Amino acid sequence: MEEVIKPKKKKVILLLVVFILLIAGGSIFGWYKYQQNQKEQYAKNLAKTSADMQLEFLLSSMLVAGYSEVWNNAIDSDMDFNVQLTTYQENLSKKGTLDDRENGQNKIRDKMKLLQNPPKEYKDSYNALKKMYGTYSKMVDQSLSPTGSLIEFNKNTNELYSQFEQQQEELQITLPADVKKLKKKYEKEKSKE
Repeated sequence: MEEVIKPKKKKVILLLVVFILLIAGGSIFGWYKYQQNQKEQYAKNLAKTSADMQLEFLLSSMLVAGYSEVWNNAIDSDMDFNVQLTTYQENLSKKGTLDDRENGQNKIRDKMKLLQNPPKEYKDSYNALKKMYGTYSKMVDQSLSPTGSLIEFNKNTNELYSQFEQQQEELQITLPADVKKLKKKYEKEKSKE
């Protein structure tokens, strides 16, 4: 004999099925929203880090140009360039300029750590930014501690500048449209400060 399911049991089963579907749907929706928020946060971090790195590279380049000028003037004036460079570096240190570059480098290093596991649509951009970071770090090192001969120093600086420009182009090509928008917005905000 077939057992007939009573209407009360049918309602309970139907409510249970609906309840399970609601929980499953809510979980899927929650997971989807979480993933979207993670991607949005990653895009913001990528945009800010690339913009900050470009600014910090420019500031380090200006310091390096200052060293080069002091070094060249000392040689032209038959002065001890080591003394002149040390004096220049001490003045930069007193103003806090060297500390600013070190602090900037530390902040960017921390931001790069946050970007280490990119969503797949940002992977190419992250790899391009990682290359830029290597070049940027070398320029900061040049700005904190000039070494070698003036010719070597200038040659290294020019090579780093050229590499960084190429890497910026590569990054620009790989950046998704959402990150480009965020980066422009962030750069505008920074320029107003």
